[in-house]
Amino acid sequence: MTKSSRYQFIIDRLRQKDQVGYQELSEILIVSEDTIRRDISELAAAGMISKIKGGAKPKTIIPATYQERELYANPDKRIIAQKAAKLFKDGQVAVFDGGTTPFLIASFLPRQISLTVFTHSYPIANLMFEFPNVELIFAGGKASKKSKISTGFDVLNKYNSVHADIGILGVHSLHIEYGITDPIMDELEIKTRISNMCDQLIAVPSAEKLNTISTFHICNTKSIDLLITDLDPENHLLVPYKELGLSIL
Repeated sequence: MTKSSRYQFIIDRLRQKDQVGYQELSEILIVSEDTIRRDISELAAAGMISKIKGGAKPKTIIPATYQERELYANPDKRIIAQKAAKLFKDGQVAVFDGGTTPFLIASFLPRQISLTVFTHSYPIANLMFEFPNVELIFAGGKASKKSKISTGFDVLNKYNSVHADIGILGVHSLHIEYGITDPIMDELEIKTRISNMCDQLIAVPSAEKLNTISTFHICNTKSIDLLITDLDPENHLLVPYKELGLSIL
């Protein structure tokens, strides 16, 4: 098993358990405890997990349901939303991913803005009824009660015929090498399609989602046209992304 495969296994294991130990991982992966110890040290140094005595634990616990996420890190999300909302211009075609950060961005838009908005997010679609000059096109499909979005073929079919000026992509995990990743398979194809359908793809992770990796690959880091976080653009955590050529706000 390659080092990157071991990394991914350790991260996935920590999504299932509160902590993992050197011996446990060594036996499962059939490598020495010293190898596991080095892997965990390197993952911890990259900010992806937390190293503890005898093993590792998750770096953060991110709530799963939409209602929980509405309250989670809300001040940070508001910083992102205020930055992003200023980028929209009259006459644009925009696509909004699901999630609480894209919802907050939509809520900060000027009420008189004139846009065509595509979304598969029920909360964002409902919000758009408050905007008199927004033409809303909802991509309906199988409803996810947990995430409050539509998923499946019907959503993809709608998005496959759309080219947007600007797109907001919610981010679960962003890593300089592995790009944007997500733990939910049902959202994988939709997020991937959004990453390919916009002239300007805007990724909106909060700081704690930087330098983390999840299970399913969405797009490469270089696919991002603009990265917006709650950090000051000069923050040291953003230096690798700048060096890659990303625009950061």
